[in-house]
Amino acid sequence: ILRREFDFDTLIDEMIVPPARRVSAVQRVLSDFGYGQIKATGTVDRDTQDAIEQFERARKLPVTRQITPVLMRELTVMAGRPLD
Repeated sequence: ILRREFDFDTLIDEMIVPPARRVSAVQRVLSDFGYGQIKATGTVDRDTQDAIEQFERARKLPVTRQITPVLMRELTVMAGRPLD
């Protein structure tokens, strides 16, 4: 049996503040698909939150304005490729 050890502190940190690489990927996909003229800065700013909200509303998702597992899944499906 293979056992994996998880670094729960890192997992929690990434849920609260996603890594810049993930934020940049989300920003690129949102911009590529017309959800705002946002730049891939790696920082969640107001424009990024607005684009996330537009996407969430268009896809009839709960509006969080945050990078959530649901958002990542939906963007991955739309992009047709992994985002990270």
